[in-house]
Amino acid sequence: MKLLNAKWMAVCLMAICCLGLLGIHTNTASAQAKAPLLGVNDVLLDSNTIQPVMENNKLYVPVVTLGQKMGISTSANGNTLVLTGHNRSFTLNLNQEDVFERGGRTMVPIRTLTDAFGFTITLPTSNLYRIQNANASLSDAQFLNTFATEIKQYAAVKPGKASNSGNKGTASSSSSRTIYLSFDDGPTAHTSQLLDILDKYNAKVTFFMLGPEIRQHSSVMKRMVEAGHGLGLHGMTHQVKKIYASPAAALAEMNQDNEILFQATGKRTSLIRTPYGSKPYLKKAYRDQLTGAGYHIWDWNIDSNDWRYTKNPEHFVQTVLSDIRRLKKQGRTPVVLMHDKPSTIKVLPQIMAALQKEGYSFEPLNDNLTPLNFWNDHR
Repeated sequence: MKLLNAKWMAVCLMAICCLGLLGIHTNTASAQAKAPLLGVNDVLLDSNTIQPVMENNKLYVPVVTLGQKMGISTSANGNTLVLTGHNRSFTLNLNQEDVFERGGRTMVPIRTLTDAFGFTITLPTSNLYRIQNANASLSDAQFLNTFATEIKQYAAVKPGKASNSGNKGTASSSSSRTIYLSFDDGPTAHTSQLLDILDKYNAKVTFFMLGPEIRQHSSVMKRMVEAGHGLGLHGMTHQVKKIYASPAAALAEMNQDNEILFQATGKRTSLIRTPYGSKPYLKKAYRDQLTGAGYHIWDWNIDSNDWRYTKNPEHFVQTVLSDIRRLKKQGRTPVVLMHDKPSTIKVLPQIMAALQKEGYSFEPLNDNLTPLNFWNDHR
């Protein structure tokens, strides 16, 4: 029996080796999300050179290769990398949890590099991350027009396939227009109806949710996650005197909210929006506490005013549409504040139908992006 077991183990080991030689692995590339294109200032980078990796909804990049494109030099010192550039220095611990080796290259979250050296990140399309500092001269819209052919070709290629050359053209309106819709104060008894509308328009949005509401309406959370919507925190009380009582109070509310989210979905999030926006209450001491705990603070650049016109929601429809078009002309990506309430849901199809007709796509916020907030705090 022992001899038989030994022979069987030898056969299994040989089979595993053969699969490795053939490049067959249990974690295949096709099972992973396709990594996006990257741009630095006014240059679109070669995806075959950079080879970023998207894992667990976080974008990882080769620190040395991308650092060179960003004007950053690296030198090894034991278990650390010392990065220098743009009058800054940063020491990267190679043993920390979110650093790993792949293909002989050290991979780090993209925001490790951008935050350390004062760059911001925008997402002009769902398959393009653009890293920028003061040296960028093109707006996102101009960048898309400049590299329209390359972006369009990359979007058409399936993961793991090589790109084919194609005819030159311009980016379609659907690939060059991204909007971030966000809904505060939920989930509610009406969230399922809201999700129905979003499904109809193939839209992904971000929900900034209150802990007690998550607990009360936990049944809708699974559908929200499965649909690929962004999960954000809005605290527990929505009361100025409580959440802004102290920096510790603000952090405690977000941590408690995050724990309730985890109990309902098995997921935590780093995206937060504080009640009534970050100004004037969220002064530096508060932001230091929240960002120090790993949270990213998001506000908005378009207020739908749906909270003001609950009895006559039609009043804010045209205002929202005109504000989105205005930001688009300025080369800025709209982040729209809305609320998870019946009056908003009533007119949402009208808004989304108009925007979809104009070629806009709807994406969720994620922690790879540089946060937009009233303090310009990009941590």
